[in-house]
Amino acid sequence: MFRIPRLMERITDSPDGQADISAQEAPPREGAWVPRPHEDDGRATRAREPARQGPQGALGLTDGRSHNSLQLVMLSRPGEFARLAEGGVARTHPLLVGRFVRTDLDQTRFGLATGKRLGGAVVRNRVRRRIKEALRVMAPSFQPGWDVLIIARPAIVEADHDALVGALRRVLRSGGVLGGLTES
Repeated sequence: MFRIPRLMERITDSPDGQADISAQEAPPREGAWVPRPHEDDGRATRAREPARQGPQGALGLTDGRSHNSLQLVMLSRPGEFARLAEGGVARTHPLLVGRFVRTDLDQTRFGLATGKRLGGAVVRNRVRRRIKEALRVMAPSFQPGWDVLIIARPAIVEADHDALVGALRRVLRSGGVLGGLTES
């Protein structure tokens, strides 16, 4: 078995254990080149402009927000999900199930349930993003005062956007959340 000694021996050139380091500045090397300020001609002329102060819009990029800036109010506490799972009205569709509970709030809140039957985490997160975006588009038509739980079924993974939006619209309308006539 290989053993490492506890004390490491210092290897130096001098007998007193001190390293001999020159205090003089090293002479410059031949051919060394240090650029002067604003000397690089390879840059575009715009790069030489002084830095601007304050916030500016990005050039040719988005501002970080989606095209539809309406924010959804999402349920996040386990108690809110439990209340929706225990009571309320359920409306079903082959792609998803909607559970609805009336509240006295001035907004409609949503919860999403994507079980492991849908697939791995990447698939479940993609389904959540697709449902949220479809809900964002419909947000101006929501009736206030509802808590809604959307439970995704495995068929939603393969569904295209139009089928997803149609299923959501039908379930939300039949639950009373979307304005308009209710379907049976």
